[in-house]
Amino acid sequence: MSGSETSSMTDDLISTAKYLRIIDLSTCIGCGVCEAACGFINNTPFIKVYRTSIGLEIPVSCMHCRKAPCIDVCPTGAMTRDKFGSVYVVESKCIGCMACLYACPFGIPELDAKARVAIKCDLCSRLREKGLEPACYAMCPTGAIFYGEEPRVFDRVKEKVAEVFAKSRFEVLGEGSR
Repeated sequence: MSGSETSSMTDDLISTAKYLRIIDLSTCIGCGVCEAACGFINNTPFIKVYRTSIGLEIPVSCMHCRKAPCIDVCPTGAMTRDKFGSVYVVESKCIGCMACLYACPFGIPELDAKARVAIKCDLCSRLREKGLEPACYAMCPTGAIFYGEEPRVFDRVKEKVAEVFAKSRFEVLGEGSR
C-alpha cells in the first residue's frame, strides 16, 4: 500500500468516527444546567430533568441509539444520522406523522406545534459544525455527561466503574478492620 492510500484510509476512519454521549447518574446532581444550556442554544430544551418519585432529579435525552427505531419507522427518511452518529431530523422531509415518537422507547422526539415537524436533540449540530462541543456536556458542572469518540467515552466509563468498585472495596475492607 502506498503512503497516500494509507493516509486516505486513515482520513476515512477519522471522518467516520462515531461520537457518543452518556450521562453518569451517579455523578449527576440534578441541577438542570444541561437543560438550561440546551434550551438557550435550541430555544427549547432537548434534555429535560425530571423529578422521580423517590426525589432524584434525572436528566433524560435522546440516546442516539446505534439501532434507532425512530430512523427505522420514518416513512420519509426525515429521521436520519449524521456522519458522527447523531440522530437528527431533516425538517424539510418530515411530514409530522409522529411515527418516530411512537417508536422511540424513551418518547424523545416531540412534535413542534407551529412547524408540525418532529424535533429532538441533535447533539448541538450547529455547535459541532464549528468545532465546539454539545452545550449540555460543555456546561455540566459535575462532569456527569461524557461526550466524545466512542472508544474514549467507553474508556472513561470503564475508569468510572473501576473507581466505584475500588471505593466500595476500600469501604468494605476499612469497615472489616475496625
